[in-house]
Amino acid sequence: MGANMATEKSSVMLVVAGFFGSLIAVGKSSHTTMRDNLLAISAGTSSAYFLTPVVFAVTGIEASQQTMSAMAFLLGVLGQRGVEIITRKVFGEAVPND
Repeated sequence: MGANMATEKSSVMLVVAGFFGSLIAVGKSSHTTMRDNLLAISAGTSSAYFLTPVVFAVTGIEASQQTMSAMAFLLGVLGQRGVEIITRKVFGEAVPND
């Protein structure tokens, strides 16, 4: 049970760090609608949660929880922009802004 609680705490910390990172990015971006802001926050938070473990697994770096949270924060900040770039590459330059 102790390992499960540690995993849950780690997951929550990644989500929180990514969420606050994406909030900072949204504050500095040019999103004009609430929908765009919510999508950007979701993209940043999701990127942080799902990509942080991948980054450490691929690089082979052993990291403390604090280091992983810091990386999640950075991926939250950068994650939303990365999703926007990928969307433009996949769907072309004219991404509809509903």
